[in-house]
Amino acid sequence: MDDKFDGPLLGILQNCGELEPFLEVVLGFLYRKTDFFRPLSSDQSMGFPPGVAREKLLKVFKKYENLGSPATAPRSPPSNNHPPTPPATPGLPSITPRPNSVTPSITPSVTTTEVPVSVPAQPEQAEPMEQIQGDWSTSNWDHHNGGVTENYAWSQTAQDVELKMALPNPNIKASDLKIDIKPYNLKIQLKQENAALQTLLEEKLHSLVKPEESMWSLHKGECLQINFEKGRDGYWWTAMFEGGHTIKLDSIDTTRYMHEFGQDERACVQKLMFDQQQKMQGKPTSDELTTEEILKKAWNAEGSPFAGTEYDRSKINLSNSFPPGASGT
Repeated sequence: MDDKFDGPLLGILQNCGELEPFLEVVLGFLYRKTDFFRPLSSDQSMGFPPGVAREKLLKVFKKYENLGSPATAPRSPPSNNHPPTPPATPGLPSITPRPNSVTPSITPSVTTTEVPVSVPAQPEQAEPMEQIQGDWSTSNWDHHNGGVTENYAWSQTAQDVELKMALPNPNIKASDLKIDIKPYNLKIQLKQENAALQTLLEEKLHSLVKPEESMWSLHKGECLQINFEKGRDGYWWTAMFEGGHTIKLDSIDTTRYMHEFGQDERACVQKLMFDQQQKMQGKPTSDELTTEEILKKAWNAEGSPFAGTEYDRSKINLSNSFPPGASGT
């Protein structure tokens, strides 16, 4: 969890006084300044397909909901070098911090072992995935840009892959599971009454992932959900597992939404959109506006033939402002 924005956010929270107005500020910002609440339509590339924005919001909410739940998956003990909890800020609503004894249910799985190049042909106590019979229907699970089978569904964006999987028993707890995520492999094991581990799934992933940026959570009575950070940004998967159910590459919606771009890319896209809108309205583009600002400053400069007169844009041809023989590139 990143705390670099805690200062400004605490200021906003103190100003709001209560949590609900604070959430209004956050979501209102997304509504006014991003395409988060804009439905995707056929005549524009901005916005989200139906249900995707809600799914992203719920995904983050469930992550922190599980972190605050006592029935959680085990996590490595915190480092002794972790900074102490800062004192409460006067004027803020009373929010009781979680005790250190509460263990979060979403656990990044990090490994220092070498990347395996193959999966053991017959892992001990392995059980083929076809025999896993969950009590939940996978057909209703999100599989945008992915696929769905009897036992699991998967979806993807340009940066991550989400896997939802049915388990043998809806009463399984997070503490009953052992999830091992490696750069090219996934292993899911279930603890038995005799402390032995039953392998539910051991598969080679379609492509590289970042284990330290990946996490899992158990939605009791629903599914096991694993979120993988792709090792290669923008590389689209055609299957969840090597040799598994595949999808056609041309069926993938490669549209990238504004929030998925970096700051520089987002600024470039916004500039192109502004220029297009200006041209449609017969107005100057951003480059022409910048050029005009420079000319305004030079209009009354020393030695200018226009010095002492009022600036008149009609006397300037911004679309051909280069002298003969010069290039605008």
